[in-house]
Amino acid sequence: MSIQGKHRSLKKLLPGMLVVGIAMTSLGGCGDDEPTPTPDAGTTVDAGTDTDAGTDAGTPPAPDSDLAFVRLNTDGTVDNTFGASGNGIARLNLGAGAGNARDSMWSIDRDTQDRLVVFATKKADGTRTDTDRVVARLTAGGALDETFNAASTRKGMYVLDIGGLGDSARHGFVQADGKILSAGYLNQPSGVGSQSAHRVVMVRLNDTGAVDATFGAKGVLNSAPFATNDPTKEWGISEAYAAARQSTGAYVTTGYGRAAGVAGTTVDIVSFRYSAEGVLDSTYGTNGAFILNLTGENDRGRDAVALKDDSIFMVGSGTPAKDSIDALAVHVTANGQPATVAGFTEGYKRYDFDRPDEAFFDVAAFDTGSGEYVAAVGYSAKVGEDDDSILLIRNVTTGQEFSGVVPFSDAANDRAWGVTFGLDGKVYATGFVTEGGDNRFAIARFNLDGTRDTTFGAGGIVTVNVITGKLDEAARAVVVQSDGKIVIAGAAEAQ
Repeated sequence: MSIQGKHRSLKKLLPGMLVVGIAMTSLGGCGDDEPTPTPDAGTTVDAGTDTDAGTDAGTPPAPDSDLAFVRLNTDGTVDNTFGASGNGIARLNLGAGAGNARDSMWSIDRDTQDRLVVFATKKADGTRTDTDRVVARLTAGGALDETFNAASTRKGMYVLDIGGLGDSARHGFVQADGKILSAGYLNQPSGVGSQSAHRVVMVRLNDTGAVDATFGAKGVLNSAPFATNDPTKEWGISEAYAAARQSTGAYVTTGYGRAAGVAGTTVDIVSFRYSAEGVLDSTYGTNGAFILNLTGENDRGRDAVALKDDSIFMVGSGTPAKDSIDALAVHVTANGQPATVAGFTEGYKRYDFDRPDEAFFDVAAFDTGSGEYVAAVGYSAKVGEDDDSILLIRNVTTGQEFSGVVPFSDAANDRAWGVTFGLDGKVYATGFVTEGGDNRFAIARFNLDGTRDTTFGAGGIVTVNVITGKLDEAARAVVVQSDGKIVIAGAAEAQ
C-alpha cells in the first residue's frame, strides 16, 4: 500500500515543533496498555459455598501481585540455584496497600556485577489507591540486595512519591557508568482551574541506590514540555515510556501526548531530548520535540533504543485507518529528524499482521561487529480470536528484516512483552501464554533470521508456571547475565 505523506499544520500545535503525518481520514481506538493479562474467566474452580459469608464476613482483601523472576540455563532448563526456594523462582513483595492497583513491572537490566535492577510500580502506602515508582535491585542469585539504598528504611529499593500523586513508571536501564535511569510520567495539577496534565518524570540514581543530585532537581526530572503560555488555556500532555541515552549523555524519550491547544482527545507519538543534567534541549527535532501523527487518531510510542550513530529507533503503534491499529517503528536521526532508511516513509514504517489491534511494546539493539540489529516484540489481537505474539528483527545496517507472527502456542492466547539479545546475538522474546485457562511465563529464542532456535527448550520455547490456579501471571522483561543465563521477570499473583 502506497501512502503519501504530509505535515499537519504546525500553527495548530506548538510553533516550530516537528510533526510528521500521512493523509488519510480515520477513526480508531487505543492499543492495550495493560502489562498483566486478565486470567481466563472460564469456570470458577472450587467456588463451592461461602461458609463465612454472614454478617461478619468483612471486606475481602485487595488484589495484590508480587514481582516474580525465573532464571534459565542456556539450554532453557530452569536453573534451580536461583532464588531461595530451590525451584529457580524468586519473588519480591513490594508491600501492601489499599485499593485495587497491583504491583507491576516494565523492564529489567543488569549491572557489571550481574545484579538485577528492576523498574516497577507498587501500591501506594496508607489509604491511597494509586501507585508509586520503584527501582529495586536483586543480587545475581535473586535475593533482595539490601546494600542498595541502604540508608533508607526500605533497603534494597528506592521508592518515589511525588506529593501523593500516582506515578506511572515505565522502562529504565543501567548506564555504562553504573548510574540508573528510570522513565515514566505523572498526572499532576497544571494550575489552570481543576486541570491536570501528564508530565514527563525521570529519576536518576547512583549505583548505590541514592538519588543523583546532579540530575534534574535532587535526582528527579519533572517536565511539562507542552505547557501553555496562556494561563487560561489547557496544557498539553506528555509521557515518557522510555528514554534512550546518546553518546553525549543526553536522553531521548518516546511516549505519547498532545501539544497545548490541540483540540480533541487523541494522542501522537512524542519525543523530547534532555541533557545529561536533565534540561530540555530545544535543538532536538524542532524547538525540542519530534511529533508523529499518522491520521489524527491515536499513535503511541512504547520503547526506544539509541544506535551507534546516536540515531533513535522507537517502537509502538499507529492508527492508519478506521478500527485498525498497526505495529509501528520510527527511526529518527540523532537530532530528532525523520531518518532516511530503506522501507521507511518520513522516518516510520507500519507493520500490519492482518488484525485490528497490533503494537510493539519493547525493543533492543545489538551490534554483531559486521552489522547492527534491532529486535522488537508485541502482539496481534482480534476480538473472538486468540492473541498472538509478533516479532521484528531488522538489520539497520542493510535494511534487511524479518517481521511476523510468532505465537508461543498455536492454540492458546499469548503476547510478547519483552525482548533482548543474548551475548551471541540470539533474540529472546518473553511474555505469557494461557494454557487451560492458566497463565504462564513464556519465552522463545530466535536466530537473527527470525527462525526459532530449536536447541532452546522445546522447539525454541519454554513456559514456566510461577503460580497455579488461573491467577494473574505474565513475564514483562528479560535480561541475559554475563554467563549466558537468562532471567525472565514479571508479575504474579501474591501468595
